[in-house]
Amino acid sequence: MAYIVKIDDKEFKIDIKREGGKFIVFLDNKEIPIEVVRSDTASQFTLIIDKKPHDVVFDADNLVSVDGEEFSTEVYDEQVQKLLKKTPQVGEKKELTVTAPMPGLVIEVEVAEGDVVKAGQGLVIVEAMKMQNEMKSPGDGVVKKILVQKGQAVNSRDVLVVIG
Repeated sequence: MAYIVKIDDKEFKIDIKREGGKFIVFLDNKEIPIEVVRSDTASQFTLIIDKKPHDVVFDADNLVSVDGEEFSTEVYDEQVQKLLKKTPQVGEKKELTVTAPMPGLVIEVEVAEGDVVKAGQGLVIVEAMKMQNEMKSPGDGVVKKILVQKGQAVNSRDVLVVIG
């Protein structure tokens, strides 16, 4: 059975076949023989990969440690992954919100509702502790709502702009 494994932000196709005490792993269709030489628990293994031992620990929080280096992982059945990619995401949140990082005063609103914005584009300037901080768009989109105006006092975490 084939799996899609996501390690950090990279995806790999993995197929595993057992031959006696060894496993043959196909990583993106490249054959890699792996031998399990020791298993301390159900989540700790020593694997021989390319004639080199590697200590592998699987954590309940989708973390995998290989020789002490941790990686964030997700594993999907290949067929399930294909279905997920074809199915539109129900309830997918498309709105991005920009909030005030600390209490301050709105010095300038640089956009208007309906404006198309790009990631990193300036939206609102808030003065806090005698410093002006430009709040930038976290992603591309259209300004749906502006919830503040020039001269308005804002609190920490107040929503300033909504981008859809």
